[in-house]
Amino acid sequence: MSDGPAAGGEPPGPAVQGYDVPGRKPDSQMPWELFMGNASHRLIAYMYGVNHPRSRAYYNNKSIKTIIRDTGLGDVSLLLPDEREICPDITDVSLRRLFEIKPWNERALQEGREEARKYLAALNRTILDSRRFTGGVDFHGEILIRFAGGQYIWRLEWKTPEPGVVQYRWMRSQKPFDSEAAAYKAAQWVDLTVEELRQYGGWVEKAVEGMVSRREKLATVSGTVGMVIDLIGGVATTVLWGAILGQMGSGSGAQQPPAQGGWRGAGLIGRAP
Repeated sequence: MSDGPAAGGEPPGPAVQGYDVPGRKPDSQMPWELFMGNASHRLIAYMYGVNHPRSRAYYNNKSIKTIIRDTGLGDVSLLLPDEREICPDITDVSLRRLFEIKPWNERALQEGREEARKYLAALNRTILDSRRFTGGVDFHGEILIRFAGGQYIWRLEWKTPEPGVVQYRWMRSQKPFDSEAAAYKAAQWVDLTVEELRQYGGWVEKAVEGMVSRREKLATVSGTVGMVIDLIGGVATTVLWGAILGQMGSGSGAQQPPAQGGWRGAGLIGRAP
């Protein structure tokens, strides 16, 4: 399930230039919250696969019914009617772990807790062996994004505050930096404004989808992943920095994290906030 970040209670405003993403339909009314929620889910699911290359994992375009049938772990007939099509955000059938991805606020935490409980009850009702699914723990990280030609560094951070729930938030550097490494070292982050999220949310989602769908290599510095959003000659590209962490290969057993819905396409922004 896709979510948007907390907006601090500010009233919604009119559509702004963040919706002017190449390839996007002019009459599209997709809210900016969904752009950022989609990008967050996509990156976090991708990083789970990178961090667990030996796991067989399913993401939120696969229903519990499909997961049980594909793996043969349980008896699909034991699912209740309203459980057959529900789709957990991350279901690791190798480690028998499950995660729901939610924004970084108390209400979303409660929703994630309830959804994880529901999904675990459904999965475990069908299991034919003694290994039960549990809520996943200790999954955390951050990704830094630099906009070509821009100044501020954006940061996506996620954590597991309790078993089965991953929460995320977007921030930016307090002041301009020339590189992600400098921003990471300074460790001075502030909340993004609603206007910034509205204006650039579509571009960030476009960048993330392009990078993940091409299964580009990710890079890491002290456990922090960084990528540059650039636009060269009208062709969008992703440039990644630092030492190579790894790549989701076809032989790893991890499945490609899915698209989250809404407008899709390869490409990245060439301007910064």
